[in-house]
Amino acid sequence: MYRLSIIINEIYLKYLPLASKAGLTLNLDFPDTTLTVEDGDKIKKDVEKTVSSAVSKSIKGEITIAVSKGKIVITDTGTVLSKTMINMLTNDHISIKSRVGFGTTVTIKF
Repeated sequence: MYRLSIIINEIYLKYLPLASKAGLTLNLDFPDTTLTVEDGDKIKKDVEKTVSSAVSKSIKGEITIAVSKGKIVITDTGTVLSKTMINMLTNDHISIKSRVGFGTTVTIKF
């Protein structure tokens, strides 16, 4: 078992200066730091890929990483994905919603 708080905190601290430099706000909402996951490497890869993409493609706005029991929700107000891209990226444990004027929400289930 991997402690989720360690994985998420590492990603948050890595991308915080990059987001700040790009003029973005990076938020973290993690009320229960005792949560654990079985496949920490896969979760880390999925979260890092999503946050990296949001930081690199957003021109303005904010990105939030919110963790609750069973899922990680990453929202950003600065990007919008096409339906084709959403269909390509969605799978059994990742769902994506994206809308002009609202941004993109990626939910990673664990």
